[in-house]
Amino acid sequence: MKKHFILVALVCVLAAFMTACGGTTSAATLEPTVPPVIDSTAPAAEGNLEPLQSVNLSFGVGGEVAEVLVKEGDSVKSGDVIARLRADSLQVAVAQAEAGVAVAKANLTQYQDSLPQQIAAAEADVKSAQAQIAAASAKRDNSAALIDAEAALAQAQFAQQQAQTAYDKVLEYKRFVRTEEQARLALNTALKNTQAAQARVDALKTGSPSDRADGAQVAAEWARRGAAQARLDQLKAEAEGTVESTDAAAVKQAEAALLAAQANLAETELHAPFTGTVARIDLKAGERVAPGTPIVILADFSGWRITTDDLTEIKVLSIEVGQTVTIEIDALPELALKGEVESIGAVSQQKSGDVTYPVKIKLIDSDPRLRWGMTVAVTFGK
Repeated sequence: MKKHFILVALVCVLAAFMTACGGTTSAATLEPTVPPVIDSTAPAAEGNLEPLQSVNLSFGVGGEVAEVLVKEGDSVKSGDVIARLRADSLQVAVAQAEAGVAVAKANLTQYQDSLPQQIAAAEADVKSAQAQIAAASAKRDNSAALIDAEAALAQAQFAQQQAQTAYDKVLEYKRFVRTEEQARLALNTALKNTQAAQARVDALKTGSPSDRADGAQVAAEWARRGAAQARLDQLKAEAEGTVESTDAAAVKQAEAALLAAQANLAETELHAPFTGTVARIDLKAGERVAPGTPIVILADFSGWRITTDDLTEIKVLSIEVGQTVTIEIDALPELALKGEVESIGAVSQQKSGDVTYPVKIKLIDSDPRLRWGMTVAVTFGK
C-alpha cells in the first residue's frame, strides 16, 4: 500500500514542476492511471488474513497410526473422523471394564435380594442379646439380700454397743472373776457378729466372683446388642436407599473404570471439531505419534477476518464495533474489499514503544484468490 502513496506523490511533484517551468505538455497527457487517494486523516492499520476459525489438532494418546482418512485440501464436516490409531489393547481394556461392571451389578442384585433375610437375622440378634442381658442382670440382682444384710449389721452394731456398755460397768464397779469374764465374752461375741455382718454387706456390695462373672456377661451382651443394632440400622438404611452399600459403591467404581477405558479408546480417533478444510496434514499410516503433537490444521475458509495490533491508544478512540473499513491486499493491488469492525480489545499491549489495542475485522466481501496470511492494509471509514 505504501507503493501507491509514493507513486501519487511523485506524479504530483512532477506536474507542479512542469507547470512552473512553462512546459507545453497538456494536463491530459500527464494524467496517470492510479487508485483514488485515500483520506490520510482516517485511521489505518496493517494486518494479515485469517480464516474465520482454525485449530491445530492432535491425538490425546500416543500410538501407531492405523489409517488416515483425509488428505490436504479435503473438506470435512463436524464430527468426521480424520485419522485413527491402532487400539487393540485399549479395546481389550474396554471389554474387561465392561465385564467388571457386569460382575459388580450381579453382586449388587444378589445382595439386594438377600437384604430382607439379613434384616430379619439382625433383628433376631438384637432380641437375643436383649434376652441375655435380662437373664444375666436377674442373676446379679441382690438388692433384697443387701437390705437384709444391712439390717443385720445394724442389729449387730447395736448389740455390740450394749455389750460394750455392760462390760464398762463391770469394770467401773470392779466386779471381777465370773462377772467380768462373762461380760468380756459377751462383748467379744458381739464384736465378731458385727464383723461378720459387715463382711456380708461388703460382699454384697462388691459382688462375689459369681456376681462379677455375671457382670462381665452383662457387659459382653450389651456390646453384642450394640453391634447387632448398628448392623440392623445399616441394613435398613441400605434397603431404604438412604445409605450406599459396599456393593453399590463397587458398581460405581466399576462404571468409572469403564468410562475411563472408553475415553482412552475414543482418544485413538481424531475428529473434526467443526466443518472446514484440512489446511495441512502431517500424518501417514504406520507412523508413531506422541500425545499432544499437532498433526492437522483445520480451518474454516467460508469467511475471513483480520487481526491488527497497529492502532494506538489515540487512533483506537476514533473507531467502533460495526464500523465499515476498506481493505487492500498487497498481493492484489487492484482489489479493494469492504469489512467491518468485529471487536476491539479491552486490554492494551506494548508495540514499538506505543500502547496499542488489538482489533478484529470481519470481511464482508471476498475473493477466491485470498490466501491465509496475506498482508493487508485497513483504512477505517469516518
